[in-house]
Amino acid sequence: MSLQDLKQQAAQLSVGDRLELVSAIIQTLQVTDQPQNWQFLVSRPHSWRQQLYIKGRKLLASTLWQDMLVNGMTPEQAAENWDLPLAVIYEAIQYCETHQDLIILEAEEEQCRLQERGSSIESHSAA
Repeated sequence: MSLQDLKQQAAQLSVGDRLELVSAIIQTLQVTDQPQNWQFLVSRPHSWRQQLYIKGRKLLASTLWQDMLVNGMTPEQAAENWDLPLAVIYEAIQYCETHQDLIILEAEEEQCRLQERGSSIESHSAA
């Protein structure tokens, strides 16, 4: 069964069942992940989020990484934009590139939670 088939089947579940499924997958990914000593990244207590944050900030490494990608920033530009040392940027990039499955699943869980609360997220593109 392909990933696309699984996504289609998951989309047919109720929001609550999708949340449970995504939570279970996220926990599995975290448990099977190889521990690594990150110099600039830390975990923070959260009810379901397992991603790492930039040490000393309430900033997910994935937020920094996605900001770089969306805005076409170089690591040097991101370091200046976020007022962080370049080494922090490179570590966040490495973490996000090696943990893309977790980042995607947590984004999907967040979307499901927002949908469950009645919020809608729509993509707005320039016409």
